[in-house]
Parts: sequence; structure tokens; C-alpha cells
Amino acid sequence: MRFLLNVCCAPCALPLIEAADRPVLFFYGPNIYPREEYDKRSKETEKIAGISSLDFLAGEYEHDNWLRYVTSQLLNLPETYQEGGERCQACFKFRLAGTARFAKENGFERFATTLSVSRFKDVSFINRYGVELAEQHGLEYVTFQIDAGEAHRRGIELSRLHGIYRQKYCGCEFGLR
Repeated sequence: MRFLLNVCCAPCALPLIEAADRPVLFFYGPNIYPREEYDKRSKETEKIAGISSLDFLAGEYEHDNWLRYVTSQLLNLPETYQEGGERCQACFKFRLAGTARFAKENGFERFATTLSVSRFKDVSFINRYGVELAEQHGLEYVTFQIDAGEAHRRGIELSRLHGIYRQKYCGCEFGLR
């Protein structure tokens, strides 16, 4: 079964590559700002795909569409929301919906996201929404039985081993602050 793994950054993907059955790495992060940061994270994801002998695909950089969507889902300006709240949930919805759509359009049967094991994200929300999208698209959403803290530690360890760039923020201009 073809398995698409949405990747937000290489360090988050590394422990999941170890746990997954040969996923295709799909770098899709329209939230990432500025464009130079997006390109850097994409190149690092492509690098780990090569190290792991996995296929690499990249989605479109549709930051303007992402920003319009997130803004449309909120009552107040995005910058007024705390990290981890409603703004982030709107971001997850946009990115997961784009991943599910890409999976369906490109013949994948299963999909997952590196966001689903982050110790900094609302994993319950992400996984519930992933399952909902999978049902809508006739796909299977994969969850990982990995402790988020352990995944984070392993991601740091593997990043150091392979010389992978590790960023200091989620990617969006609001997290950059």
C-alpha cells in the first residue's frame, strides 16, 4: 500500500521514518515563512529522503492561500492568538486537507503527518481531523505509537548524526515572533 507522510521539517520526520513502512516523504508546509525558510526545510527533507532511500515529493508553496484560509477561520487577527490555539488548529486543517487531497489524487492509500507526534502540537486534534479527512477521501489515516518526547529526543539525535538543520519555530510568521 502506498503511504504518504506529510513532513513539516526533517528533524520531525527522522524518528517516523524509522517507525514507518517505507513512506513517500511529502514536504508540504504552506505555513512556513519566509520563503527562504521553506526552501531550507524542503532541501533538508529531500536530504533525509536520500539518506533513507525514500521517495521525496514537494507540494506547492501556497503561503498566500494558507494565510487567507487561516485568517478566514478566526474571529480576530491571527497574530492575536496564542501558540497552540485556534490559529494553529486552522493551520493544521489546511495542511492536512492539502495532504489528503494530494494522497487521493496521486494514488496513495494511506497518509500520515509528522505533526501527529509533536510534543508541541495538539496531537488529539490532529489525529481526529486526519481520520475525518481519510474517511471523506476513502483513505486510511496512520497514527504512530511513539511517545512524543521520545520522538523529539530521537529527532535531535538523528539530526546531529546526519548534520540536519533544526529550526527554532513552527514555521509561520506568528510563531517566528
